[in-house]
Amino acid sequence: MNQTTTTWLAGLLATTLLLSTAPGQDKPRPYRLTSVDLKQRVIWGAEALGPNGTGLRFGGQDQDASDGAGGRPHTRVLVDGEWRVIDQEFRDRVRFRAGHQWTVNRLKRLKSLLAQARSTYFDGHVTDGKPDVHAFSIDPDRRNVVVDLEDFIEASAKTKELDIDAYTRGQFAFAVQHMSTARDLLKLHKETVTRRFLIDALKAQIHLELAAEALDAEPAARALNCGPPRRRDDNTPPAQSLVYDKTTNLYVLFGGDHLDYLTNDTWVFDPKQKRWFQRHPNGAPPPRANHRLEPIGDGKLRLTGGYTYSSNTDYVGGQYVDLNDGEWVYDIKANTWTGGKLVPADSRTYRTGPFHPDYYLRGDRPDAAKFQAWLAKLPANQWVATDPPYKPRLNRDWGTARIDPSRDIMLRWSGGHSAHGGTDVPHYHFATNRWQLTFPVEFPLGQLYSNTSYPNGFNFNGRPWMTGHTYQNYAFDPPSKMMVKAGRPRHFYIYDPDKGNWVGRGKKPDAMCYNSCFYTLTLTATPQGALCWDKNGRVHLYQHEQKRWVEIETTGDKLPGARVDNSSIVYDSKRDRVLIINKAYGRNAKYDGQVYALDMKSKKVTALSPKGMEHAHRFATIDKGCYDAANDLWLIATYLRDGGERTPTPAYDCANNRWVTLDLGYVMGKRVGRPWRKFPHQRSAGVMFDPRRNLVWGTDTNSQVYVLRIDPTKAKPQPLE
Repeated sequence: MNQTTTTWLAGLLATTLLLSTAPGQDKPRPYRLTSVDLKQRVIWGAEALGPNGTGLRFGGQDQDASDGAGGRPHTRVLVDGEWRVIDQEFRDRVRFRAGHQWTVNRLKRLKSLLAQARSTYFDGHVTDGKPDVHAFSIDPDRRNVVVDLEDFIEASAKTKELDIDAYTRGQFAFAVQHMSTARDLLKLHKETVTRRFLIDALKAQIHLELAAEALDAEPAARALNCGPPRRRDDNTPPAQSLVYDKTTNLYVLFGGDHLDYLTNDTWVFDPKQKRWFQRHPNGAPPPRANHRLEPIGDGKLRLTGGYTYSSNTDYVGGQYVDLNDGEWVYDIKANTWTGGKLVPADSRTYRTGPFHPDYYLRGDRPDAAKFQAWLAKLPANQWVATDPPYKPRLNRDWGTARIDPSRDIMLRWSGGHSAHGGTDVPHYHFATNRWQLTFPVEFPLGQLYSNTSYPNGFNFNGRPWMTGHTYQNYAFDPPSKMMVKAGRPRHFYIYDPDKGNWVGRGKKPDAMCYNSCFYTLTLTATPQGALCWDKNGRVHLYQHEQKRWVEIETTGDKLPGARVDNSSIVYDSKRDRVLIINKAYGRNAKYDGQVYALDMKSKKVTALSPKGMEHAHRFATIDKGCYDAANDLWLIATYLRDGGERTPTPAYDCANNRWVTLDLGYVMGKRVGRPWRKFPHQRSAGVMFDPRRNLVWGTDTNSQVYVLRIDPTKAKPQPLE
């Protein structure tokens, strides 16, 4: 067993590479990568040409990959002038293929256990006023995973009796070492859900991922050559992370960006055997991507450059920092790296701070009793900031947030364009005033901060990329207890809060597939399923059992089309109807006050023409709101544009079919030296009604959370005039 299999990079989950800067040199500055042409099917991949018209391609994201491929394009070789995928060809020959799938299945089980344990921790269950660490026992599932790992480790000893080559035997040994470490980490914990368990379980998960990769037929998916130099006048040679060496007749691959972590593993591909071999040197350069490998003769390669993560939380800040750490040399025959300070091979670098799940575990254990006591003292009719101790970053502009009442959490999938562009869905726990991140943040390289050019398809973890913004194109689906996102061009995607992960997708009907549909597909939750209203005034209902959207044939008045930034939709639970409002798009356009009702039983649309509608032109915006079932009000999260610094809040009185105003206190601050309404603050907010507590919750672009208790008798409701 070599050193790599017995040494683990300290602080794996929060690895920060210390960028050495010589005296007199400037500290490396974070930068943004250059975008790539999304018309290519495979982006961010690498290619190396060999002799006599041969070649190898690997890495990158396949934007048209099938559901099971996770955006992975697999290995391609150049044969007779054509690139051919050979994944299945060599995968069928690999003797440890069954071990790979076995490990993947245990990974899924461990991830489910970790997701459930993390949710329990942040829910802050209490008994007799104290945190109840036994509210969910981790032991049965933990024990199952441990027993399975021990069985595999014991069975692996019999590989000595099998007729397998030395490489296969070595990969089994490497995988078993990581399985053993994962087992030992899990055995440290039994009954209770603690902060330490959540940290150790995530470490165990990563050890199992490394074991699964070692038992696979090709390297794990990754981005390699991540775009051209970021400036036109930059003379830096382009990245080349995959090269052919004529001395050894081997292709060599080092490192890469999995988009949620960087790696420093080393692989070689033998074109004669059409087979990948993972190398395990005693040390390697730190993890990186977008670096350059060059053959320098005698079976040696030179490595220079590349980037690491900056974990930058600045507005549209660069997420990458150059690794100016000199030259490194890899001796292919000796399997040795030389150069600067080596770190253990097969290591990973993750983003840190609010981009990593462990950040949210800091501080005191979440305490539901303490926060619920605080909520009980809320003043009436005043938005109050709850100030969660650890908030997600970056800013999450031009979107919304949705309530999952079955799990008592808020789901926040927002950002895009000049905001957060990750695939993560932070959970906010109403019980404890704590945000939870379910997996490390991953970003789409040079497409980050773009508007309409985020990649399509699945990424390497089977998750969808952000759209230009999310606006209102996702919703909680009560029948399935999942979240559905409809804003991608061809597919809708499904998020499972129990697993804390995206779990699949389906094809949208043609009527929901149109250019930049993320702007106007506007969703809300209904008991029958998530309902989607589109730009053409059509309505579609999600049927989760069939995994499809079905258009509702409406009668009565014609529904207008949804418009970006100028539409809203809610479900009126007292009358089993959906309420819809919209206005013309444009700086000078004003809302006419009309409200449309879609009866969910009869499917009839009625223009309600509420009292006071002629005065609704005073509304500053109309695209955010929620139905308050306790007070039978559609609260519009806006203000009156002509009312000065402090104005009443508009609301639709459902019982009396009229527009009213409520005297609600805003959270005020200053912006550019002038009084400014912190919340609600127009189009980067999410608001929702909490039926468990009869409260209205909201969140702003910076993940500050606000809560409101409405007392209509003291809110001085007045007809809109």
